[in-house]
This record gives sequence, C-alpha cells and structure tokens, in this order.
Amino acid sequence: MTGDTVLAVERACTQLAGAPPAETAHIRSAPKTTVFRVLLTDNRRVVVKLFAAGASHGAADEARLLAAVAESRRVRVPAVIGHGPVPGLTVSALITADAGTKTLGDALRVGQIPRPAALLRLALLMAAFHSIPTPAGTSQTAGIDRQVTDLSAHCPKQVFTRLAPALEVIAAGARRERLVWCHGDLHLENVICGGDRQPITTSDGEPHLPEYVVDFEATTVEVPEYDLAQTLVTCDALEPSDRVFMAAAYGRPVDTRLLDAYVAFQAARGWTYAAQREGRDRDMWSARLHQAVPPPTGERTPL
Repeated sequence: MTGDTVLAVERACTQLAGAPPAETAHIRSAPKTTVFRVLLTDNRRVVVKLFAAGASHGAADEARLLAAVAESRRVRVPAVIGHGPVPGLTVSALITADAGTKTLGDALRVGQIPRPAALLRLALLMAAFHSIPTPAGTSQTAGIDRQVTDLSAHCPKQVFTRLAPALEVIAAGARRERLVWCHGDLHLENVICGGDRQPITTSDGEPHLPEYVVDFEATTVEVPEYDLAQTLVTCDALEPSDRVFMAAAYGRPVDTRLLDAYVAFQAARGWTYAAQREGRDRDMWSARLHQAVPPPTGERTPL
C-alpha cells in the first residue's frame, strides 16, 4: 500500500466508523476503486472501499444501492457502517461490515463446492436480484445503447465489425416490459459465502439466499440476458452446455438467441476495456473473446 492509501484507510475508519484501524490488508484494486479488509481497534471487522475522485460511481451511490437491496430482503448484502468523503483527501470511502473472507470462487478452487453448484448459486442469486424493484433515481445512462456507442469508440474495428450480427439481435430483442435491475458483474468473486447452504424463508415468505453479494458499480437496467451473459463470460462458462444450464437454473424465461448475442457483446466489451485499455489479464480475455466471437478463418484476434 502507498502512504496515501494507508492515510485514507486510517482517516476513513476513524471518521466514518468511529475507530482507527489496528490491522489492514489489501484485497483488490480496480482502476477507480481499492478495497481493504480492516480490523478496527474496537475489534470490529470491516471492509473499506475507496473510490477515486471523479468516478461516475462513488461511495454514496454504492451505499444507496446496498440500502435498496437490504430493504428488499431478497438478497443479502453487507451492512453499511458509514460512507462519505475522506477528510483532507480527494477520495470517498464506503465502510461495511465484513461478511466473510471466502468467496464463491474460493469455495470452488478448494473443492468445497462443485462448479455446477457454484453456477447454480449465481443463477439463483441473479433471479432473486432481478426481482428487486429498480431503486428510484437509478441512472440508465450506462444501458446498452450507451455501452455500444462507447465500445465502438474504443474497440478495434476488426473486432467491433464481428459484433454486427450480435448487435442486430440485441437491438431487435429490446423490450421495455422485460427490463430488470441488473447487477452487471455477478461473478464468483463478487459473492461471499454464507455460513449455511440452504435458502432461508423470511417473515414475508420469500426465499432468502445465504450468500452475500457485493460490488454494485456496474448496476444498470436491462433485459435479463444482459446480466446472464456477463456472468457466463466472467465465469468462463462459455460452452453451449453452460448457457443451457445457467438459463435453466435462472428459472425465468430466457431468449437463448438474445443470450448468445449478449455473450458476444460482453466478451468483446470485457476484452476491450480490461485487456486492451487497462492491460489486465490479456491472455484470459483473449481466450474469452476467441471463444465467444471467433474470428473468421485465417484472421487473428488482436492481442
């Protein structure tokens, strides 16, 4: 950690959680965010998420969305302890209770849960999330129209051209009556394992899944296939059998042709921004792109 991030975590915990950190561990970083697991001096365990200045999605936005999910009682999320600007610095911070150290991805890697069961949990969580009414004031500026426009400006022409058939299917499949609130990035590392494995029935009679969902930076309002496709791509579940399984586990009507089109779009979008623009996980994203949007015979995917 740099001196600036140490200072930011210390000030955020002191001002927003009411106690300074005793131990701090870095969890992950993204272009606009950095996440830490912190033990406070009063023995509370929290997670601190720092948001860069000028980010389109900040601490206040994430706190508002977490509150909406918690109020729905459909999906578990970590409790918000505090959020706001970090005094004297340009970043903002969100502090939540620490829901646990093991992700669904961790459970899969150590053999605690088989891959089909992990994908099933993601599909059930997604179905529950899609049942939550879209929070008031949720911006739709990052919807598919804006995303296609942005992608066309950054994606190499030879790759974007290969997306034309998929984009035609997506445009034809737009149905306002099918729009749902999408998480936008529901993958194995954004699900924290709960202490039990069975759904809980709450006082309103609705199933309540034991896992905790985190990271709401990519939420948007779109058709369900948009969210399912992002999960398939980010979980490397790109075989036809994976798509059939996830669609069935989701338990709601799914347009399989539209799902295939969104898989191509999400793979190209992830490759463009992660591998090409940010230089992250180039081999992984190239493999995903090649599988989801194979180049014409004899043409190589740009690296």
